Amino acid sequence: MRESRGVPDRWELSIDEFDARFALMRDRLVRICTGFVGAPMAEDVVHDAFIRGRVRRRQLRDDDLFEPWITRVAFRICLDRKASGRRLVDTLLRVGGPSRDLSRDLGLRELVEQLPPRERTLVVLHYGHGYRLEEIADMSGLSAVNVRTIIFRARRRLREQVQRADR
Repeated sequence: MRESRGVPDRWELSIDEFDARFALMRDRLVRICTGFVGAPMAEDVVHDAFIRGRVRRRQLRDDDLFEPWITRVAFRICLDRKASGRRLVDTLLRVGGPSRDLSRDLGLRELVEQLPPRERTLVVLHYGHGYRLEEIADMSGLSAVNVRTIIFRARRRLREQVQRADR
């Protein structure tokens, strides 16, 4: 704790301190996240954990808790990514019936890549990277209602593509 005029201030992690400590943990976080989301996505999760942790570093109250805190941030992102990916696949599976295997006959990635750029970006941020609608609105400069509407339209477009492929 730092003191000013005899009154202890709350401990705060500076950006430079955060960057240095995160750099020491980065490889370990990649290994941990690889176990949850696989190698290709682990790098993205760790990058997102860096950004999220850097923004929220003031939440950390104790210098000694940095390692478990940033690990928990990365782990929560892993969980969000897995859940978001399942939600999109589940939505598309409901369109085609319970026995449908989209990864085999249509390729979810190909369907998403056919979306217009703005829709594709928002769908990937929400379902692929696990960002909440409010976070996407902040990043994109759109309102949360607009983001929700665009994602709804994108899901509808994906359902139409699945139905068209069935005919």
